[in-house]
This record gives sequence, structure tokens and C-alpha cells, in this order.
Amino acid sequence: MKIRRSLTHWEKPELWTRGGRKLIVRAQGLSLDIGSTMYSYIPIGKNASTFMEEFLPQLGKPLTSYNYNNPPPFSWPKKFIVVLRDPFERWCSGIVEYLVNSQMYREGENTPWTLEHRETLDLIMGHLTFDRHTCPQVDYLDGLTHEQCIFFRLDENFENTIRKFAEKELNVPTNDVVIRERMYNTSQRETHKELRKLISMEGTSGRYHSHIQNTFLDDSTLYNSANYYE
Repeated sequence: MKIRRSLTHWEKPELWTRGGRKLIVRAQGLSLDIGSTMYSYIPIGKNASTFMEEFLPQLGKPLTSYNYNNPPPFSWPKKFIVVLRDPFERWCSGIVEYLVNSQMYREGENTPWTLEHRETLDLIMGHLTFDRHTCPQVDYLDGLTHEQCIFFRLDENFENTIRKFAEKELNVPTNDVVIRERMYNTSQRETHKELRKLISMEGTSGRYHSHIQNTFLDDSTLYNSANYYE
């Protein structure tokens, strides 16, 4: 089954500045080749991508960035490692991060901007997609098939699962791999918890529920039909 990007797909790549250089990260088609293996990793914003970008370099394998739409001949065919997350959970985490990073919300400060204002919620819930953290997951996977992907579910067992995968499929021990505490679960930070609680209540039981469901219908279909690595 082929995966297609959403009708409202997000085109803009996410840019990070590191060491005075601007790097494109989490763009559609971006893959990370894991040298001397049959696997590449596709980073999806809010789906443990920061965790994976710290985890993979510690495995002792050379990593090479490329676009899977233009694969280098020496690394094809490949199986793509794809981490999927419950669409609503991901969107809640993504919009919270967007609001915090854009400084629309500052912890402990009283500002006229608040999620308790109906106009603010109308704007957020009506638009939904603001950046790479809040666009549908399928936007990162356009053109790939289920058969080309090895799917992982982002849940409480994810770290153990990916470690088992590395040891079994990549033949790399992970005992010495150290990940910073709460590396990928930003929704557990107090600022995020407060915002997420308000957004989650409005999204699941409020008047925006059907709009959210329709916007991320393709993500839900993929999430519920994927065959996950166990």
C-alpha cells in the first residue's frame, strides 16, 4: 500500500542553525542512511526524532543524509525506519511546542494572550497546521509503501523496542548508549502539561473534534493500519 501526503501538505523545510551553518532538518524525503546496514531512518517532527538523532550516532555506524526520492545507487534498496505517533497526541505536543517556541506563551507570566480566550482557540483549532511539528505525519512519507517501511509505535515501550531492534537487526549492543532524561517526551514538562491539558480538552470533547479528525484522517489510517515492530 502506497503512502501519500495530505492534501494540505506542509512544504517548508525546518531550518536549524548549528555552528554558524543552516541545516535542513525534518523535510519531506529526508532520510538518514545507516551505513553497512539495509536501513535508513526518516525523521518525523514530534515522533522521537530528537531521541533518534542522539541514539543512532552512538551505534558506531556511519550516517549519511540523503533524499529518498533521489537515492544513491550504493544504498538502495532500503528498509525505512519510521516512528509513528497517535495523531491527536502528536498534534497536541506539536502545537504546544510551537506556542512555547514562538514565545506566545511564557511560563509564569500574565499576558493578554491566553488559551482561555475563545478567539485564540478558534485560531489554533481552525488552522491546526502551523509548522513541521503540526503537519500530518504522512507528509514525510509521500510515495513510500508499507512494505518499504518498518514501523515503530511511539509509546511507553518505544525506547526498549528500538534498543531491541538495534541489537537484533543491526547487531549493535546498546548497553553503552546513553540518552538524556526526557529527551523526546517534551509533553511531560510542566509548561507543556498546562497548555496540553487545555488543548486536549477542547480537541476531544469540544466543537473542534470533527475538524481535527478530518485534518488528520490520513494519519489515523496509517497509524491504525501499520504493522509495528515488536
